Amino acid sequence: MSVAHVGDVSFNRLMAGDLRQTITAVPQSLDNQWFDRELLDRAHREGGIGPAILREQAARSRREYLRALLNAEKVLINRAFLYNNPQVYQDYAKRGRDHDAFRRMLEHGVIIPLLLAEDGPLPATDPDFQVTEGLAAWREVAENTMMSCLRMSWDDDENAMLTKAVYKAFGLFFTRFVQFEAPALERDFHLGEEEALSALSRLKEVGRWVYDELDAGRPVVRQGLYEKFVVGEGGDVAKRQYDMSRPHMAVVKQLIDLKYATNVADAIDVFTLTPSLSPRRTALQEDFRFRQRQGDATEATDADELIRLLRNLAFENVQALLEAVPTLDRLSLADIWQVRNEQEWQEYNTAFARVVNAPSIDALADPITGIVEISRAYLTMLNKAEQIRDDRFGERFGGLTEIAIDIGALTLNVLYMPDNEIGYEVLGNVADLAGKRAARVTLRLGLGRLLANRTRHRIETTAQLLDMRMDDPYREAKKLIEYLSKQASARGGSDEGADLSNEGQ
Repeated sequence: MSVAHVGDVSFNRLMAGDLRQTITAVPQSLDNQWFDRELLDRAHREGGIGPAILREQAARSRREYLRALLNAEKVLINRAFLYNNPQVYQDYAKRGRDHDAFRRMLEHGVIIPLLLAEDGPLPATDPDFQVTEGLAAWREVAENTMMSCLRMSWDDDENAMLTKAVYKAFGLFFTRFVQFEAPALERDFHLGEEEALSALSRLKEVGRWVYDELDAGRPVVRQGLYEKFVVGEGGDVAKRQYDMSRPHMAVVKQLIDLKYATNVADAIDVFTLTPSLSPRRTALQEDFRFRQRQGDATEATDADELIRLLRNLAFENVQALLEAVPTLDRLSLADIWQVRNEQEWQEYNTAFARVVNAPSIDALADPITGIVEISRAYLTMLNKAEQIRDDRFGERFGGLTEIAIDIGALTLNVLYMPDNEIGYEVLGNVADLAGKRAARVTLRLGLGRLLANRTRHRIETTAQLLDMRMDDPYREAKKLIEYLSKQASARGGSDEGADLSNEGQ
């Protein structure tokens, strides 16, 4: 790591290797094109993105951003987002506790500007678009705060080559739409069977168009995809003038945005944090890819191994914490900075990092260092945050821990709730696995809350911990479902939360 001086700004130069063994995330919610499924459905009913939807999108983006800073060790933010996204610059645009907390997070490498072709945290010339308030404040902060910036390479020629490869991977991904499967679309986008088949037909149209563009030597970028399939003729991408009449616009848009969010994160081997009520990483229907992290010895699994994991998890020692979990929607940036400096946050981060950096079924099942300990540390940290906010009158709710097992297009969610209650839900159809020799299996840890007299639940955040292979997935999935049907009660009505996933090699 070296120190660079560009104009009046000094900063540490980071590359991907400097973040190894850290929980570093890129939050999708800061992308100004991001809208969750609920807001897109509302826009479809209302015929477009109106002022009320924009206000709600801003509030949700802000909530997800703060949640990322609470849950991740480090957060990478695209340089432009730092001064053109009000959800970020509102903290440092005016003097106060949040301004000071933002600067401390920069100094300590909690917030790290992410550069592509840029050579520093400030633009050489003012952007064409109107960002006066944010840019002026960002310039003052950058010139007076020692920070760290990350780029794929600080050699300009090598960085240009690596950046070109990232853009190429983005375009090539969409040619795979012709190989997508309808059952996975049903699960990931909450579609009926006929609607999923129709959406698949549209995705194949997108894939063929992308192939033709690449074959003609034309680059495929998000702007072009939006103009063709999202906003339509005459629509303005920057103004988010989405054409709600375009076939399956919401599915196409969400897949474009998800790949856009994960593309750079994959290139530098960090996590992507996808927001609540948005497609998880599974929606990309990727091939087998096994993380090569040190200590990751598990590449294949079966139902017996997963059943042993589920059977061995014992949440008796965290029952009191699950009974009354505080909501943290009222936390400020300064509150989060204070929480991060408490022992409770350090213990949560250590427990989470221990499993992420050496993932295995045995590690997850370990009562001292595994899933149960992560849950305990997380809930304890939330209670500490409530004390710091002094939010004694804030809402409290029943908490739960979720183990989500994705087997191809099938997902099994196992829920550990207060009073030692265990529930499960099946998303997808096990019959869709019939005839497959092998399937990709991912295991995710989720933490959330019970809603509406415990008839529904909401997972606030999930993290992908294992990426494996399962042979004869139809047989093994049936065995898992049979076990769950005897040990737990069937449930439904879940809302997805933010998802932390890493697909880097």
